Amino acid sequence: MKTAIGYISRWKISIKVKMVLAFLAVSVLSVLMVGGFSNYIYSDAVEKEFYSISNEATVRLNYHLDYYYRQLQQSTHSLISSERIQNWLTSPNYTNEDIQNVEKELRSYLALNYSETQGMFLISRSQPVVSMAQSFAKLDHLMNEPWYSMPLSGNLEILPTHIAKYQIANGRPVVSIFLPIFDKSTLDLIGRLVVDVSLQEIKRSFQSSRLGSTGTFFIVSQQNTIVYHPNEEWDGLPMAQTPLSSLRIPDDQSAAKQRYQGKNYLVASSRSAVTGWRIVSMVPFDEVAVGLSAARISMLVVLLLITMLVLIVVPLVTNRFIKPILTLRSLMRQVGQGDLTVQTESVTGQDEIQQLSHSFNQMVKRLDQLIITNTGLQLKEMKAQLMQKEAFIKALQNQINPHLLYNTLGIIKGMAYLEKVPVIERMARNLADVYRYTTKFTEMEVRLEEELGHLTKYLEIIHTRFPKHFQSQCFFNEKFLQLRVVKFILQPIVENAVKYAIEPRGGEGAVIVSAYDEGPDLIIEIADNGPGIEEEVLLRIREQLDEISANVDEHYGKGESLGISNVHARLVLKYGSKYGVTLTSFAGRGTVVSLRLPLAPFGSK
Repeated sequence: MKTAIGYISRWKISIKVKMVLAFLAVSVLSVLMVGGFSNYIYSDAVEKEFYSISNEATVRLNYHLDYYYRQLQQSTHSLISSERIQNWLTSPNYTNEDIQNVEKELRSYLALNYSETQGMFLISRSQPVVSMAQSFAKLDHLMNEPWYSMPLSGNLEILPTHIAKYQIANGRPVVSIFLPIFDKSTLDLIGRLVVDVSLQEIKRSFQSSRLGSTGTFFIVSQQNTIVYHPNEEWDGLPMAQTPLSSLRIPDDQSAAKQRYQGKNYLVASSRSAVTGWRIVSMVPFDEVAVGLSAARISMLVVLLLITMLVLIVVPLVTNRFIKPILTLRSLMRQVGQGDLTVQTESVTGQDEIQQLSHSFNQMVKRLDQLIITNTGLQLKEMKAQLMQKEAFIKALQNQINPHLLYNTLGIIKGMAYLEKVPVIERMARNLADVYRYTTKFTEMEVRLEEELGHLTKYLEIIHTRFPKHFQSQCFFNEKFLQLRVVKFILQPIVENAVKYAIEPRGGEGAVIVSAYDEGPDLIIEIADNGPGIEEEVLLRIREQLDEISANVDEHYGKGESLGISNVHARLVLKYGSKYGVTLTSFAGRGTVVSLRLPLAPFGSK
């Protein structure tokens, strides 16, 4: 609904027309939603009512057919218990006269019982077959019947509709009923009576049951073959070979609406307890849901009335809102042309248009103030841009200084080599390498091996300065050398140690650098044996480091020191607040600075 109103608002038409279209869209959508919901509820109720009616009919038909088959079974009890039948089934030797006597028994039963019987066949355990009309039902014809090769069973079985091939049935569709025969003396299974019956009884039962004016019933076997259908050409065929193949027969607990031959049908089924077959009921949906068409017509009438009401009433109502809006539009045009002195008529009230007029007056006043303020800010921005350009020029000038230093150190190294002063030559070379490493920030991270190489050159300079008493050692496992670390984090810490622990004692002291792993982190420690840090100073440094961890963006870059605070800020910026610098000091014995950073091989992400 919001999308439809959004499309309307983008059309280049008056607000009056937009409001009429918006109200009309809301009204139509509301009626359609109510109609759709009502249609769904009514359709569901129709399906439930149809299931109730059809279930009652199909259960009644199933009961009738089950009763019919059980009665047929009971009627044959005297036949299969007769002495002739029993003797023929149990005797290992029999004559043609015995077969004729059995045939007479079968015909006698047929004359007194069910007229729809098409054939009766007596089968012994050794598979000889006696027909009620032996002369017409030759054995080679019977071998083509589907029941001929089926094994004997002690239960009543019913074979779904199939076409009988023997002469008596003359190619009619029949249902075969298998009746087990037991020896009266031993109760052993000794044979089977097969009774082929036509579909006359099923047809009479189904013709007496109606479901609407065009509804139909049909029977489907467990193998999805059609046992009976009003269209007799489909009897005995698989559903897949008939137009019924598109149907999905629901279970015994519900009805389903399905599309069949271009129309909507309601379909339900009920399963027989004796045969396992399903009696399926079908009726056109429109035939059952007669009231649904009337409801749809009513909905269209209501929709038409609402549309007429909207087209008449909404334009009259919108006139009250259009006039103030048109006034505001005219004033806005004047503001757009630069006239900030315009004001709307001040009307007291709380509705949205009155508040909009009041807000317009405030907006014009505020806009006038903002223009004045913006002019001042533009002047300040111009001054800032000039200062930025001056700073850029100074930065370009400062790039000259490192090159001058490198060239000067190169000259000193060359002179020392010519004058054969190796100490000065080595110190000039190391100092040039140190400055070149510190000023080259093309990469934020380097291998720990490179960082240690830079630190070694710096320590050589300190050893040259204090050749007798200064000592330094670096202990690093080779497995750590290929880890990636933030560049230029060791030398500033060692430089601090030299400044505060070594220089005050004339170079007498030691600096030890080592590393170890702690879980997923790498710990690098720089320890000295100086006088330590006073408690008050140590507390202030720790507070400063904690403040940087909490809000590194505000404190990074402040101050002139490139020592502990700088290293801590860069570690926190790169790896997070759990990493950085930690200080531990022992009065009169020295200080330990710990750097924590993640274990990460160089080249990994």
